Amino acid sequence: MDRINSFKKLIFMLVLFPTFLLGQNPLKIGISKDAATGEFEALSREIKSEIEALTQARGGVVFKEVTAEWQVDKVSENLHELLEDPETDIVITLGFLSSNAAAQLPAYPKPVIAATLLDQTLQGLVAQADSGSGITNFTYIPSMIRLKDDMLAFHDLFGFKHLAVLIPEPLYTNFQPLLQFFSQQEHDFELSFIPVGSASKEALEHLPSSIEAAFVLPMVHYRPAEIAALYAELNMRQIPTLAASGPGDLQLGASLTFTPQFTLLQMAREVALRVLKVREGINLSEIPLSRHQNKRTPLVNMESMRKIGKFPAKWQKLEDAILINIEKMPGESLELRQAIALALENNLKGKITDKDLLMAQKDVRIAKANIMPQIEVSGSALQLSQNLVEVSMGQRGEFTVTGTASLKQVLYSDAAFANIALKKLAAQYEQHSSRQTLLNIVSEVTGAYISLLFTRNNLQIKNENVYASLQNLEMAKAKEQSGEAGVSDVNRWITEMSINKMELNDAKAAYKAAMYQLNELLNQPIGNHIAVDDSTKIDESIVFDQNILGVYFSKPGLEEKYADFLISEMYDWSPELQQLLTAGEMIDRKKSMQIRQLFIPEVALFGQADQAFVREGTMAIPNLPIPPPPDDITWYLGVKMSLPIFEGGRKRAEVQRTTIEQEKIAWQKDDLLNNIEKGLRTNVQRLKASYKELELAQEAARAANENYKIVQAAYAQGVTTVVQLIDAQNVMTRSKYMAASAFYQYILDYVKTERMQGRFIFLTDESQRQDYTNRLLNHLNTEE
Repeated sequence: MDRINSFKKLIFMLVLFPTFLLGQNPLKIGISKDAATGEFEALSREIKSEIEALTQARGGVVFKEVTAEWQVDKVSENLHELLEDPETDIVITLGFLSSNAAAQLPAYPKPVIAATLLDQTLQGLVAQADSGSGITNFTYIPSMIRLKDDMLAFHDLFGFKHLAVLIPEPLYTNFQPLLQFFSQQEHDFELSFIPVGSASKEALEHLPSSIEAAFVLPMVHYRPAEIAALYAELNMRQIPTLAASGPGDLQLGASLTFTPQFTLLQMAREVALRVLKVREGINLSEIPLSRHQNKRTPLVNMESMRKIGKFPAKWQKLEDAILINIEKMPGESLELRQAIALALENNLKGKITDKDLLMAQKDVRIAKANIMPQIEVSGSALQLSQNLVEVSMGQRGEFTVTGTASLKQVLYSDAAFANIALKKLAAQYEQHSSRQTLLNIVSEVTGAYISLLFTRNNLQIKNENVYASLQNLEMAKAKEQSGEAGVSDVNRWITEMSINKMELNDAKAAYKAAMYQLNELLNQPIGNHIAVDDSTKIDESIVFDQNILGVYFSKPGLEEKYADFLISEMYDWSPELQQLLTAGEMIDRKKSMQIRQLFIPEVALFGQADQAFVREGTMAIPNLPIPPPPDDITWYLGVKMSLPIFEGGRKRAEVQRTTIEQEKIAWQKDDLLNNIEKGLRTNVQRLKASYKELELAQEAARAANENYKIVQAAYAQGVTTVVQLIDAQNVMTRSKYMAASAFYQYILDYVKTERMQGRFIFLTDESQRQDYTNRLLNHLNTEE
């Protein structure tokens, strides 16, 4: 029995010991790259990190890297060197040139993984029935790019006649099969291949004028800033662009892509898993090429579309497209202070109020003119009939030319002086009214600007919700095809998709309406597009004392002291109160005038001088001692004093009426102060509530977003139901909306509070803001 047990142990050791030794030997991997730059280096680091993580407990791994520096001959040389190297167990190719060369090898003496094929159709690779490559010791990471299919779909959307295919210079020079691949069949549009060197603008200078669209291949070897400059130039030329690289290029300015998101980390994990399978003794030909079927849903960059001013002729084919940057508008961003400045300069209400103020100032000048000397000069030429000359007894001639100068001067008139005072007070009233209009314009423009930010944010939320529903619909369809779920899940997501698209349409309409409203206030063409910056920091430009807010809203009772401070500021700055006080002064002055007119006369100086320049045809009467008319100047000067004695009691009735007006103004003042104080205290409470809700809403949004991811992953694994996922998605969307609403409501409440105070501190200079803050802190720290 002991011999049998010893024999079993010997067999066990003979079987497991070689496997143990093999597991402890480090795996030797050769990496062949097109170039040692940018994306290749990043992908290489990710692949090495993922492989090291998976093989750490199995003896580790050793890497050997070679680069071809974009030379075709060097690509082939590096590949054969690694294949012939006994110190290399597995070969991984990075780059379109290296992966293409690997795919074209006639045989594979050791495992080869082509990680970055441009398009497997280009290499003639076809997956087998078992989803493997069907080639011993060879596999590849399926490319998300479909060059021909995407190009034809792009043409179907835009119907262009001439397409430019922009290819990075290294690929254009060293990858001739690519050009042949595009030209294999005839199209009903012309193709032009444009190499893009380090200076992308120079390449576009030679772009044919007939180009109507551009297909941009992956710009490997170039920095994101250079790629963004390329797309910016194409957008400026109003050329729609199709990006082969995927969603990343849309963020750099491309118009459209059909390539799904596939990160370097995903690609690195795909490679690392294949390496692990080889480590376990599985041949690469047996490893499935892809575990998930990715639907090619178009992604559209609405910002680029608006910049080029061209939209697909067959937009209905993009019904299920994912729209990004849907809320972004072309042009220079309009900041809040710029919007306020434009409104104060162009707003029609402001212009009308300015004219009212100018007229009031002119009324003061007119009133003053009434007490200034009134001098009038006149001249006359008179021809008399003979009989009239005869009866004038020598004082008048047949033809006379005379000149007259008259003088009137008010010496004392309380009505005239009161009129001047009243016109001055009326001008002051218009100044307060003008300031009220200015504050209202600032408040309305700020509200419209924040409303535009909110609707923009809401549009983004609704668009993300549609995208999430689309992802879940595709997941439900895949589960239904695999038998993991029923058609009811698919129908439920179709319903959710339709509802969410309806909400998206409403959000678009609200965004446009908010833009029209702001354009009206700015007195710009109503249909103008308005580009605004990211709104996450708008509160910093308005609520400068946020730290103080946190203090007096965290301690009970401090908000009342804050309201007391605002009320005290209101007495100095409220234009509504100043208008009412000025109206009271006008009534007081009017009453004093009416009382004085009862017993104080008006005194005026008057005079006149006449000169006859021509007097012809006078007839003297000898028998009468009447002197001839004087030839020199005649004049008179006098003083007039007048005092009404009886006017039917009108004066006393006017005084009594004015007294009633005084009482009315006093009551109006009390009513206004009560309303403003009520409004200020109420708004402080609302500001406190919105301030506290802000953090709660943001925390709710974060938690709902995390919960949605968990539930979505659980639904994909069949752990949760479609109802739970829909509920999680709806809660996520609603919480995002509430977070945005709370944020903008907080800002609006603050702006409204400052408006009721009668002064916008965020528009003052630094010294005034500091003085305001010091007074506020002193007030809050003062013990009652």
